[in-house]
Amino acid sequence: MVLGNLIDAAAAILSNTEKRLETISNNIANTSTPGFKRIISGFATESGENRKIDIKPIQTLRNDSSQGVLKQTGSSLDIAISGIGYFLVRREDQYFLTRAGGFSRGPEGALRTAEGLVLQLAGGADAAVESDAVEILGDGTILDRGTPVGRIGVYAAPSDGVDRGGGLIRIASEPDLADEGAYEVRQAMLESSNVVLSDEMVALMANTRQAEGGAQLVRLYDQLIGQAITTFARAGR
Repeated sequence: MVLGNLIDAAAAILSNTEKRLETISNNIANTSTPGFKRIISGFATESGENRKIDIKPIQTLRNDSSQGVLKQTGSSLDIAISGIGYFLVRREDQYFLTRAGGFSRGPEGALRTAEGLVLQLAGGADAAVESDAVEILGDGTILDRGTPVGRIGVYAAPSDGVDRGGGLIRIASEPDLADEGAYEVRQAMLESSNVVLSDEMVALMANTRQAEGGAQLVRLYDQLIGQAITTFARAGR
């Protein structure tokens, strides 16, 4: 390996470990965020011109879709999904997918998150109720004083969406409904984050060791450059 490749490799290692550290820190920060899905960071390389391998990998992010623990809350407007799928919520003309199902009844009856995002029914309308006597069935059907008022939409996750924090995945187009039978809506429950602190600590230690390896390459590069300068200086006498 020539010296230029050596320092490029060191720079790539240090850059990658910095990006992984950001991901790990984000996971840890969202440990208590309901419905948050742990972010898994990876890297891919691309072939450059003449089939040369680009030594600077591109970071890839995806969510760990494993189920978080469902916890009883006692609130009739807290809902969780057991199985696959996401709720669809709206902020003005922006739409997001979320597993965080903590809702309350707004002034006009719309079911809103603490941040004001409105829950959507299957078909696209806002979910709204007129009373607190609400029952939510396993398929998402909302009964208000025993009368059906709509069915909560449960949607499949987009292939390119990542929850980067806060339990929300921003989407640009209408998502597909999740397959019926692949999920169950659970009333008076919330899903916990699926981040496991011990796993993040292990990832943090592995990332630290990788950063130390990159730093050693930099030191080796400096040493080799110093030796080269000394050698050429002696040869020029």
